Amino acid sequence: MLHHVPTAALQDRLLAEARRVLRPGGAFAGFDGVGSFLFRLIHLNDTYTPVNPATFGRRLEAAGFAAVTVERSWGRFRFRATRA
Repeated sequence: MLHHVPTAALQDRLLAEARRVLRPGGAFAGFDGVGSFLFRLIHLNDTYTPVNPATFGRRLEAAGFAAVTVERSWGRFRFRATRA
């Protein structure tokens, strides 16, 4: 749940570390909620830094991942990327 990581910069460090520990050809996949008023209400008094699915693919690529896919559906998105 990337939205529980306090800042976008720390999220990016997490992505870089995930890539570092994967073996070549390894996959990194997951899903998260899309930022919304309801999602924010659920996280009152909790760490909440929503991830924008429209830019998340570029963030994965910047962390060194390849074959990046990000698919958005109602209220959430899923992603998959590999270490080249």
